[in-house]
Amino acid sequence: MIDMHEFQMRARIETETLQAWIEASWLVPRRTSARTEAAPSFTEADLARAELIRDLKDDLGVNDDGVAVILNLVDQIHGLRRTLGDLLQAVRAQPESVQRQVAARLRQVEPPSGS
Repeated sequence: MIDMHEFQMRARIETETLQAWIEASWLVPRRTSARTEAAPSFTEADLARAELIRDLKDDLGVNDDGVAVILNLVDQIHGLRRTLGDLLQAVRAQPESVQRQVAARLRQVEPPSGS
């Protein structure tokens, strides 16, 4: 876990910026204890997310509403990847004949238009 001071240094953001991002729920730090006044801590994934936010705002000029939309879409993509991973694991746990049936059915599915 990364403490708040180190997180700010590594993400290259000020305290006010970090607080605003937390209030917007763009970042959701963990608390080191059950108390609400406990110091927040962050993960490497939080750091990558902060760097993405900073790049969107500073380098690409995306406004706050745009950042919120982009972060929502990124979260959806990560959720879908987890779901697909779970599905793949479930298919691999099936007998080989079932796996072949699933693979054959997937080959029959038309790709969405525009692909």
